[in-house]
Amino acid sequence: MEYLECLKQNQHMQGFTSGGGFMYWSFTDSIVKTTMNSTMRAQTEVHGGHLGGLDYHDGRIYASFLGNALPGHAWEDWTAFKIYVFDADDLRLIEKINLDICDYYKSITCTPEDTRGFQAIDGVAIAPDPFTGDERMFVACALYTGEKYSNQIILEFTLDGKYITEYHVPTGNTVFGIQNLDHDRTTGEFWFTTYGGGEPYMPRETLFCVKPDFSGVSRKYRFSTPYGFECIGNGEYYCSLQGGKNGDRYGIAYRTGEELFSANKSEAEINEYVKGLMNK
Repeated sequence: MEYLECLKQNQHMQGFTSGGGFMYWSFTDSIVKTTMNSTMRAQTEVHGGHLGGLDYHDGRIYASFLGNALPGHAWEDWTAFKIYVFDADDLRLIEKINLDICDYYKSITCTPEDTRGFQAIDGVAIAPDPFTGDERMFVACALYTGEKYSNQIILEFTLDGKYITEYHVPTGNTVFGIQNLDHDRTTGEFWFTTYGGGEPYMPRETLFCVKPDFSGVSRKYRFSTPYGFECIGNGEYYCSLQGGKNGDRYGIAYRTGEELFSANKSEAEINEYVKGLMNK
């Protein structure tokens, strides 16, 4: 099985993206560039918040960023919602894009009239607008836990952060909402990953393929890959494993076809199965 590794990281893996012959990895407090043979080429630490998902586009890396909560507040009470843009060559931070609409969502979240459940931002995908074809930035949202928060939320922006619209995808409530978002340019479909949840109203599936216009889910799988997911094209994907403890984390991106998604295995079973293939 073809796979890549990113080793010796401080915190939890958030996602990965490939482009220009390299792989880019997001961990909570750093972004890393490796060759496709897993050799590290650059790393930039990020302070004052929490990195999320990321995407490569036109020599730049777009990554979601949440500002740290105020002292004494719950960890999810984020103080900023931004897209950090890094130069793909040396991972120099070149721009911070404010997502002002998220401050508005935060101000109405958890009031009786609110049914969105917006908590934060995470996955990022650069893709054509489903109706105009213009290149846009799609940002996936994290959700609060609760049965009424049954729609996943995806926000659409211009590449410089101007809000355009939002899409609601009905799946049932998931733990922290969407973790990774990606676009398959060979089919026009979007994919997103979630954590598995134990509440009766939460779906058993954790990987969702969404129609190009976000009008609904076309396929869904009980398949765990919440630490990273990327569409390579032509029915192939990079999926994720992570391990270690904070202070010594590692991440793995392994290549597979869609047939593995139907295996209906638990996260532990998938990890064991994939690691077995990697060792062959």
